[in-house]
Parts: sequence; C-alpha cells; structure tokens
Amino acid sequence: MGHQAHYAAPAGKACSPTFLFIGPGRAGSSWFAECLREHPDVFIPANRATFFFSQHHHMGVHWYARFFASAAERVAGEACEEYLSSPEALRRIRDYDPNMRLICCLRNPYERALSSWRFFGRNGLGEATLVAQAQRYPAVFEGGYYATQLKIAHSLFPSEQILTFLFEQIAAEPRSVMRRLYAFIGVDPEFVPTSLLRRINGNGRARLPALARLVHDIHARTWGTSRLASNAVGQLKRIRPLRSLVQTALYAQQRPWPRWRDALSEFPEQVITRYEQEINDLEEMLKRDLSAWRSKDSRAASPSDSAPQSSADNYRP
Repeated sequence: MGHQAHYAAPAGKACSPTFLFIGPGRAGSSWFAECLREHPDVFIPANRATFFFSQHHHMGVHWYARFFASAAERVAGEACEEYLSSPEALRRIRDYDPNMRLICCLRNPYERALSSWRFFGRNGLGEATLVAQAQRYPAVFEGGYYATQLKIAHSLFPSEQILTFLFEQIAAEPRSVMRRLYAFIGVDPEFVPTSLLRRINGNGRARLPALARLVHDIHARTWGTSRLASNAVGQLKRIRPLRSLVQTALYAQQRPWPRWRDALSEFPEQVITRYEQEINDLEEMLKRDLSAWRSKDSRAASPSDSAPQSSADNYRP
C-alpha cells in the first residue's frame, strides 16, 4: 500500500512537522509517541517533545527545524502534552502552519487529575493532598478542562485537521486507534508497532524520593533550549534495558489506588462543578456518551453547607 504524507513541509520550512500530538498529559501521550516513533515513515525527535510552541518560541523557527533535520522523507511531528491547554501555543501553531494536523487523547478528568498527583509523587514531588498538588501545579486540575480547550483549537483549525481519541479506546481497541492515527497523518495504516500492547510510563512509588526528584529535575532540564542535550537523553531513554534498569532502581510497584469515584472527596466543589460542565459540553462537541466520566456525586448537583469539610474545601484556584 502506498503511504505518502498528506502534506508537504510549509514553504520555507524544510524539515518541518506536519502533525502534533497536543495532549493532555497522563492520557497516553508516551504510548502515542512510541507507536508513532516505530512507524518507518514517521519521525519524531529523540526526546519526543520540544515545547517550542509553549516554552521556547523565542528560540525561533530555525532552532525548531533542527530537531527535525534527520527526518529526510519521513512524515515529521512531535508529542507535547502542553499544547492543548495553552491558547497561546495553539495560536502559535496556527501561525506557524495552518495546515498542521492535531491529535489529542482525552481521559476522564477525575482519573487524569489523580494520575497526575501520583505521577508527581513518583518523581519525589508529591504533596499530601490533591488540592495541595494542584495549588503547586495548577495543570493538575486545569488540564482537564477539555471542552474549553478544544473549542479554542476548533476556532483556529478546521475540524478535519483535529483527531480526538478517548483514553478508553487505547485499552479497548488499540489496533483501530493506530490505524486511524496513521491514516490521519498520511502513512501506511496497516503497520503494527511493537509498543501497541505495551504500557508506557506508568506510575510507581519512589524508593528514594530525593533521588527520584533529582533524576526528574535532570530529565526536565533536557527539555530546555539545548537540542543536543534533549536528543542525547532521548536516545538513552530508547535503550529499553537501560530504561528498565533505571525504573526498577528508582520505583517500587505502586499499591492499588482506590477507584476515582471513591476519591471524590479530594476534589474541591468548584472543580467538580467545572468538570461536570466540561463533560456536558464535550458530549455535545464529540457526539459521544461520556456518562461513565460523571461524578454522580451529590455535591456536583446540590452543594450543601452541611457537607463534611475536607482539605478540598480550602482550595483556591
């Protein structure tokens, strides 16, 4: 089967990406990146993300293009979970290339927030409560405002250039997800990546939080403005035996966490109300039944002053 890209690089931007996985985090971004990387006709940077449109736009398009210098004839893109939640990043993407193809995967916002909390804990940055984590890192809650974020994306790009998956589809129909994704970016949809049924970047418990925090900080710095550092670390991460050894040394198996509905007391009233409205709006946008995401918590429908107070009641966004 032929599998040429749908789009050539924008005029004057050789070695430019034609697709972006834009997020959110904790919703399969690492899995998507690995499955994309394995396709012989796809190129993504070694460290999978550049953060150009969110953090490093001041570096200029020539700095950005150098991340894709090795793409040759392959379809190029990156996987950066920050872009969906940043209106400024989305506008910059549109200004850079109005033909850009955008991919996102949405997860139950309650589950995603709890997974984010656990992820910070895994890296030695965990707070005692979900609210404290969100006050330190607002994206823990704000990253789940999907309808608001997608409305901005759809105001900037035609609907046919935005492909939206639900996180549940990864487990239920991974082959179908990859076929649609590969076809969307213009490569052979029949290719089967070895990562298709692998779990990528799952949560764990830090054996030594201080060491996990140090490793996380070093890793985060590689997503700075040094392209060489980013690519070097990205190449090291792709050595699976080394990656497995590091993960085993840093993280112990995570004890089972309660189901997300059993952890609703961790969420402030205003966040539950916002999430329920976002789910309503998202159902309308996607024409999908998202009832499995609803809290079914009485506070979301009729807040009561007599409700028991928890740490969530002290949340201030």
